[in-house]
Amino acid sequence: MLFYLKAGGPILYILLILSIVSVGIIIERTMCFIKNKTSVNSMFKKEIRDLLLDKKYEEAIEFSRREKGVVGKTLTKFLIRYCLNEDFKDSDELLREIELEEMDILEKNTYILGIIAYTAPMIGLLGTVTGMISAFGKIATAGTGDPNAIAGGISQALLTTAGGLIIAIPSIIAYNIFNKKIEKMSLEVEKIATFIVNIVKR
Repeated sequence: MLFYLKAGGPILYILLILSIVSVGIIIERTMCFIKNKTSVNSMFKKEIRDLLLDKKYEEAIEFSRREKGVVGKTLTKFLIRYCLNEDFKDSDELLREIELEEMDILEKNTYILGIIAYTAPMIGLLGTVTGMISAFGKIATAGTGDPNAIAGGISQALLTTAGGLIIAIPSIIAYNIFNKKIEKMSLEVEKIATFIVNIVKR
């Protein structure tokens, strides 16, 4: 490991730091999504429907509170404001307002993962360029007769390119998976909120 770091030069140290940050964010976000369910089951919808039809709003809110994660929290806030507080402004606007508050938990640090995913290959490419400059500089000084004179520069160029790609590939995969989960949660909340509004308006 130390050999590769030394051979890769300072750019590889930067990539190492980015890899540590990336792995840390992936682990932390994975744990966050495990704690927060992406959907609710049909039994939840049926129970909420029955309670709302009977105008048992407080019981519906208590039932919603038992649902773990962001979906449950968002729906609970929506029920409180829409049913109990009778905040009957545009339901889409109300839902979006609550969603932005709650979804921030899921989106936290995800953008950093996206930045790493897109910048790591560029940093790796920078290492490639500086490595090739070093190699050609040694060729100009020592000629082409001694391969050892240019091996260090070429090694640096290849290592940083590989390092940048090794970091970028899992980072961009994780970034897209997390965004898809956030999108799925948002869609699920919107569906249930519409379902709730239609019942309350009856």
